[in-house]
Amino acid sequence: MKKIVIIGGGLTGLTAAYHVNKQVKEEAVDWQLFEADDHFGGKFNTVHRDGFIIEKGPDSFLARKPAGMALVEELGLSDQLITNATGKSYIYHEGALHPIPEGSVMGIPTDIRALLESDLLTSDGKIRALEELMLEASVTEEDQSIGDFFEFRFGKEMVVRLIEPLLAGIYAGNIYEMSLRATFPQFEKTAKEHRSLMYGLKRHRPETISTTGTAKTMGAFRTLAGGLSTLTDALVATLPKERLHASTKVKAIENTTVVLDNGERIVADAIVIAATHDVVLSLLDAPAIKPLLAQPMTSLATISLAFDKEAVPEIPEGTGFLVARTGEYNITACTWVHEKWPHMVPAGKILLRGFLGKAGQVGLLEQSDEEMAKKVQADLKEMIGLQGDPLFYEVSRMKEAMPQYTVGHQERLELVEKDLEQSHPTIFLAGMSYRGVGIPDCIQAGKDAALGACKLLEQVR
Repeated sequence: MKKIVIIGGGLTGLTAAYHVNKQVKEEAVDWQLFEADDHFGGKFNTVHRDGFIIEKGPDSFLARKPAGMALVEELGLSDQLITNATGKSYIYHEGALHPIPEGSVMGIPTDIRALLESDLLTSDGKIRALEELMLEASVTEEDQSIGDFFEFRFGKEMVVRLIEPLLAGIYAGNIYEMSLRATFPQFEKTAKEHRSLMYGLKRHRPETISTTGTAKTMGAFRTLAGGLSTLTDALVATLPKERLHASTKVKAIENTTVVLDNGERIVADAIVIAATHDVVLSLLDAPAIKPLLAQPMTSLATISLAFDKEAVPEIPEGTGFLVARTGEYNITACTWVHEKWPHMVPAGKILLRGFLGKAGQVGLLEQSDEEMAKKVQADLKEMIGLQGDPLFYEVSRMKEAMPQYTVGHQERLELVEKDLEQSHPTIFLAGMSYRGVGIPDCIQAGKDAALGACKLLEQVR
């Protein structure tokens, strides 16, 4: 009997198992999934407390990427989909909340009047940004950093105050190290086609990019009524329990043999490693994966603070804010959950979710829950006038949770995949470290790896 081993029981691994289970005949293929933790679901962790629904992991996914919506439909969860409420988002800079200019696309302005009326940039900063409309065509053959690309086009001020808070927040990374082509290739493509990025986005905005953080933004995100753990729980429920093994760590991979921590050895015809690259490096001693050694990881934490509504000063209309990298603050962003996801918060209550974690930051997760909560409260006291103590708080720690796609990422990844195909053709990589960190990206990666493994078995037969 042919054997498939799936390593990792987070969203990617569970999706891979789901598609393997659909593809193969039980009597022909023995597949097994191993998860080192004592539970399945990975970073997904929904807490129900005192009428609140609190996400300690991801809180939503992009609807425009089809893999997420397709899986939700397949699992029969479509009737539980919730669209985010829309409204203004702000940038906190120099003691004030500044609305993101209307018409902005991931921080890039497309409405000249809205840019000129914004008080986020100085007059000189606005003039420099508008010079982008008159730039000569600039084509580079090599990958470049997000920061260098946008600073060349719009100047340093707009990058630091508007673009960086939005783009760095998605990947928790340093935009002067992050690869443009591995993260936002649409912007390079638009700039090449239309010379001016502002003009191109306004006239011919790609479907893969949408306006964000402004009052007119369409609801681009989705969650599930009971929280996103519903998704991973539903995946687990579809799979044979006897094939899912929690608290079972894979120690090493020796050619085609999977070695478990308990000493058991499984000779596999296909192996899906549904985990970040650091796990791959710990399991597989192969020259093919050496380019992954240079890929850094960022640790993150979120602190959700619950209050009675009357205990919190009047908060501006909107769904939250990001923090410009122009001051020494602990938090990088704050979501007003009661505004963005009203179904998650009881009437008369408020839920604020603060985000911690920056590229290169050390010692974040060594702090106690109380220390982190106090730091978030101190920042929010200055930023929105928050007073008093919360009813409760929930802290989530995500160690080395976010892989950083640094400049040259795609070239390194292509080299790894090509070399693995030659040296370890039975191994398939899937996870956040490769071709996208979002929920739909992980779902697609799990599916692709599963189909690749099944195809390999068919070829062997």
